[in-house]
Amino acid sequence: MSALTNEANHLLKILNVSARKKFGQNFMVDEAALSFIAESLALAAEETVLEIGPGLGFLTRALFEKGAGRVLAVETDAAYTKHLKKYFLEKEFVLKEGDILEADLKKDFGVTAPIKVVGNIPYNITSPILEWLIGQKSLVSEAVLTMQWEVAERLAAKPGGKDWGALSIFLQMNADAEVLKKLGESSFSPAPNVDSAVVRIRFLKTPRFQVNQEHFSRLVRRSFQKRRKTLLNSLEDREDPIFAKATLEKTLRLVDIDPTRRPETLNLTDWARLSVALEGSAN
Repeated sequence: MSALTNEANHLLKILNVSARKKFGQNFMVDEAALSFIAESLALAAEETVLEIGPGLGFLTRALFEKGAGRVLAVETDAAYTKHLKKYFLEKEFVLKEGDILEADLKKDFGVTAPIKVVGNIPYNITSPILEWLIGQKSLVSEAVLTMQWEVAERLAAKPGGKDWGALSIFLQMNADAEVLKKLGESSFSPAPNVDSAVVRIRFLKTPRFQVNQEHFSRLVRRSFQKRRKTLLNSLEDREDPIFAKATLEKTLRLVDIDPTRRPETLNLTDWARLSVALEGSAN
């Protein structure tokens, strides 16, 4: 049993709590992994960083050790907030108790220039957190996150494979994703039943393609809801003029995409062209 595992158990006993499954709490107890994550941020001297779900504060401690000048944090579990505030009392530590998905960097923390984000994020809300980050990307330069290995593979996936899907497309329209390290179950307490990965996400200043985000999102989500069908069959909707069969066939021919292709075979360029063309067909 690692020293951090013993420390985690000791703290949980003092706080009279246990890891909560509903919050996806698996505390990282691997000192080397924590150090690796903090170093991967390549923090400049006295740089500000936002941590998602600090929990017992092990990663927070590593951030300060690696040069963070100020750590902003969002923790949803009130059981840990009092401990965190006391432990980091003498540090530049600003904690907001609440749901990260409802946090606003500018309103809640006064952030006006892009910062870095880090976190061992709950596996059960990884996709919503990534969507939240995309929504905040004007104030986020990059993020280093620990997530389920299978999700990490999807983020860095290429067109044509089983991992390429809506999440891959939405993220890669706005960022570059790189898997930095694989972590086994023993890096956490309690140990999850899956492997994990440390992923770096670097956000672009502007999306790779200029599209109507709402229409683009609707198109991609609709396609991958029935990913085993052809593109035409997965998109067709008799009650929606944009997705009427005749409109789809005409638009797909216009952008030179075979209607019998499957959604996972289209690359970002294909999706952007199709989105713009379909939106134009409604005008």
